[in-house]
Amino acid sequence: MSHIAPVPGAAPTELWYTRCPVPTTSGIAQHFGWLHQAFARQGITLASIRASDDPAVRQSHFDHTHPNMFREGGNAPPIWARANGQNTAVVGITWVDEEQVILVRPDSAVHTLADLKGRRLGLPKQITSEHIDVGRAQDLRGLLTALSLAGLRRDEVQFIDVATDDSGGLREQVEHASVRRHATSEALLAGQVDAIYAKGAVSASLIARYGLRVIVDFNQYADPLVRINSGTPRPITVDRTLALEHPQLVARYLAVLLRTAAWAREHPDEVVGAIAAETASGEDAVRRGYGPALHRSFEPRLSDDYVHALELQKNFFRDEGFLAGDIDFASWIVREPLELAHKLANALAAA
Repeated sequence: MSHIAPVPGAAPTELWYTRCPVPTTSGIAQHFGWLHQAFARQGITLASIRASDDPAVRQSHFDHTHPNMFREGGNAPPIWARANGQNTAVVGITWVDEEQVILVRPDSAVHTLADLKGRRLGLPKQITSEHIDVGRAQDLRGLLTALSLAGLRRDEVQFIDVATDDSGGLREQVEHASVRRHATSEALLAGQVDAIYAKGAVSASLIARYGLRVIVDFNQYADPLVRINSGTPRPITVDRTLALEHPQLVARYLAVLLRTAAWAREHPDEVVGAIAAETASGEDAVRRGYGPALHRSFEPRLSDDYVHALELQKNFFRDEGFLAGDIDFASWIVREPLELAHKLANALAAA
């Protein structure tokens, strides 16, 4: 366990945060303004990375280069950024189980995982990208999990690259998920591939819109390790310098998330509405994509099982060539801010 000792220095007057367009505790907390309010009381402005007009600032969602920032979301970018030398720390982890499925066309002859043998599996590939190809890493993990469950080797199927383009950069959601382009489903419907991986509200929207058929849902397996992918688990990362020099600020951020998670457990319908806004999806897609236990899934933890799952995902990225090199995983986990946040949460509520 690393030790954090405050270092004298002026506290920043502006902090930055970013979260993926998926269910995150930070997303709920910012949706209701709780994060901004908690820091405004300290005279600190909280700004959104994804809302910035500067593409270089928005790029920090992936590479974590902007100073004084927090990130919560998919695990691929923070692992990739750490492997590229960014001095970050994991200060919490959440685990939101989401629908993870293998989809085929309604008229497909593929009905079981065993039927995937000899078939063409769609695998997205970024045309232009300065960061880890998140979609490719995610879908490869899902497809390889499906093959493993079927006892199939990767050389018993054909992976078909499907070109995708995210050159515009990540912005705050402004369009509905059901009308956003989804390259691998387009390839599936066009008959160019036989099966694809999809997850969460996106998979629910694809099923509802096109009648795609599910041949396996990973959530039917009791072993949580089967469900490890880009969204499970989701780390909360922060600049290590900020954690070292101003641990109270990091703890305050996490304390708001702890309070948000406690609120979410008592407000399932409001959670669905907030996540629908965060994911630019309909509430029905959220309910199907993330299940009835969604509201109980937002507490940041650093439990042994969460940390182990994150390390397994790091190993997957390393072994599949998505990282520049390995990382010292144990030193990446910094526990003290979350421990302090538990002590601050009650005081924050009374403020």
